[in-house]
Amino acid sequence: RGLGDVYKRQLEGVVAYLLRIQNALEHRDYVAKRVAVERAEQLVQHLLLHLGEETPKAVIARLDRLYRYLLLKLAHCNMFNDLEALYGCEPIIADLRLEWSIMRGERRDENLRFSRLIDFDDMLAG
Repeated sequence: RGLGDVYKRQLEGVVAYLLRIQNALEHRDYVAKRVAVERAEQLVQHLLLHLGEETPKAVIARLDRLYRYLLLKLAHCNMFNDLEALYGCEPIIADLRLEWSIMRGERRDENLRFSRLIDFDDMLAG
């Protein structure tokens, strides 16, 4: 559980940076936005790169897609100063939290549904 706690803290760090990004965009502080996006991306990339260490193989594909989709949303937000793209990160974070709670044994897998707000086909189309 120790490593899972590290991942949970890193995910919460991403959430904190998402709030910083929102605040920066609302105040048109594009330098602060860029820095916050870069830091959020670094945390997500770290989480993505360390998937195999303690992650069951059945879960790796779902986490990989979620992390990559989150990176795509962050890049879109950064390039276009797009708050809607930023808001699109919320269901991804919710699904990541759910996936991690299942892996940590805090919830059982059978009765849980993911947000389904994430449209991976739309992600690939733009």
